[in-house]
Amino acid sequence: MLTRFHKILIAVLAVQIVLALVMLTRGNDTAALRSHPVLAGFVPADVTRLQVFAAADKPAVDLVKRDGHWVIASSFDYPVDAARIDEVTAALGKMAAAAPIATQAARHAQLKVADTEFERKLVITAGGKDVTLYVGGAAGMQRNAVRLAGDDRVYAVSGVSAFSLPAEARSWAPPEYVKVARDDIASVTIEHGATIAKLDKAGDKWNVTLDGAPIALAKGETLDDQTIGRLADSASTLRLSAPADPKRDTSAKVATITIEKKASGTSSAAPIVIDVLADPAGYYVHQRALDHAAIVDKPDLDEVVGVARDKIVKPPPPPTTPPAGAGSGSAVPRPLH
Repeated sequence: MLTRFHKILIAVLAVQIVLALVMLTRGNDTAALRSHPVLAGFVPADVTRLQVFAAADKPAVDLVKRDGHWVIASSFDYPVDAARIDEVTAALGKMAAAAPIATQAARHAQLKVADTEFERKLVITAGGKDVTLYVGGAAGMQRNAVRLAGDDRVYAVSGVSAFSLPAEARSWAPPEYVKVARDDIASVTIEHGATIAKLDKAGDKWNVTLDGAPIALAKGETLDDQTIGRLADSASTLRLSAPADPKRDTSAKVATITIEKKASGTSSAAPIVIDVLADPAGYYVHQRALDHAAIVDKPDLDEVVGVARDKIVKPPPPPTTPPAGAGSGSAVPRPLH
């Protein structure tokens, strides 16, 4: 005998069977909603050029692979940090999405993926073919809108954004133009005008000569070891502000920096010689052994190109002022008897 409870169980089972049949008959629709690559057939290793646009009316940062090495073709062929390229191409290969978040051209400007209004426009050259990808604003949690040129569909993807595709050349290059660790330095010579300052490393101390002679210290004067160490660090670590033309005339240089490195084993490294020119954006620097040059920020080298005796020698400390009432006319206490 069927009770009311049994009838309810049978009804629930029937509903479950109907739902299962519906899901089976909708197999094709479910497959269509599965995540798929946005760049079908994309192979990161095949990429030979990336052009990054920040606006339709501005030139691109043009990154090109030449003879197995990446350079910034739009900035005097300055070397690229290869790890940055690997990060971007790997992220492009992983871009995947299911259903589009928009399918009408009217939404493109709103999502910042329109032909003339975008956060980034990326032209990818791989296998001799170009593919243009528009990268827009936020489209969900850690996702950004992207659209392929010629396709109205917009997808939300992770890993690719305006932040990951910087539109400044310096962001694609190694951060330092020159970098020599302090422990590897044997000496630093700074020539500017008629002054030649040489800083020699002796253990944890620096010895300094000016114009070929040791600095004669007056009574009470001392070398400013902190300033001397800072000078050596500033001269041997030049941070890139922007790539520059390596063919620029350096005859009007304001300084020459020569860095001698400590010998390694039985061999000694060639000295690093850097020409320094004044520039409206800071200082132009060119290491003579390199085929690329850079602009560095002015504060980074101001102290170096202005090195002089009074900058590296501490004056005698001021005389101690006696306490009030301690002069010759002050009363002298009588001894107690």
